[in-house]
Amino acid sequence: MLVVSGAHSDLVLMEAHRRFRLLGRTIDDAAGEAFDKVARLLHLGFPGGPIIERVAKEGDPNAFPLPRAAVADRFDFSFSGLKTAVLRLVRELEKKGNVPVADVAASFQKAITEMLAEKTARAAAEHAVETVLLGGGVAANLALREEIARRIGHPLRVPRPGLCTDNGAMIGAAAFFALRHRGTEIPAAVRSDLKLA
Repeated sequence: MLVVSGAHSDLVLMEAHRRFRLLGRTIDDAAGEAFDKVARLLHLGFPGGPIIERVAKEGDPNAFPLPRAAVADRFDFSFSGLKTAVLRLVRELEKKGNVPVADVAASFQKAITEMLAEKTARAAAEHAVETVLLGGGVAANLALREEIARRIGHPLRVPRPGLCTDNGAMIGAAAFFALRHRGTEIPAAVRSDLKLA
């Protein structure tokens, strides 16, 4: 399972509900955060993911070859170098005149989706999985869905775009499986205003 959002980029081997092993995660910024920061850099607005995806459709994804991080642990992700490369590219383009925003957005989206898809496909092959799951806000990105599906050779399960976010349905499903594995007793001292720390 690949979970990609503004706060997380986690690659997890899920053997059953509540039984999973973390294979890799972001060592700096999450994928969604990278989308947000690049969108801000290109003056596109927030949230960055949907805007970059929309603008990228009009651009050339091969216009600018952007770097892909080579992380020592083969399933960890790093997006800070990609963000820095986009920043330098935009600053250089600004010096020359107009920034081809659609081409920069398309090149960035291609780089980030290829990094995510490549590691997901390698993890799926190494662990001989039967199905790959994709979740989180960035999972709404059609280019990411297509790139992972193209590489894995297994069924890809992805929620419809409206559910690709942190939401009550996800929390309710997690609670269902937590209670199912725990038994029938329900904690009596549950309070909605309980402090987290």
